[in-house]
Amino acid sequence: MAIQATTATRAPRGTKILVQAFFEAADGIPELQRGAVVKAALAAIRDQLKDAREKAKVLKAKAKVTPGKASPTRRSKVAAPAPKKPRTVAATGKKASAKPSAKPGRKASVKRAPKATTETATV
Repeated sequence: MAIQATTATRAPRGTKILVQAFFEAADGIPELQRGAVVKAALAAIRDQLKDAREKAKVLKAKAKVTPGKASPTRRSKVAAPAPKKPRTVAATGKKASAKPSAKPGRKASVKRAPKATTETATV
């Protein structure tokens, strides 16, 4: 029989802490019951991990596009933005004008009356 060499791979971060916590909790259980309790705990952990994988698989399947529906990458119609409330000035408590000025950063243009032309009446 050929013995497979195990490759040294690093465990994910936090593995050591979890293993230590598991064995510390197991040390608190009486010696006679420890074997059965550890087996039951490992089975429960396995079941919970299996359930979590199944739930993730179901969510992933729901996220896929079903026939007749738009793909989730397309943007649906964007709702109209909520109307803005008039701003209040904190110091005086007065409301700012609801009518916005021209464009921000520009001064309002002054409308000038058309030039009056003087016509000389000849008689």
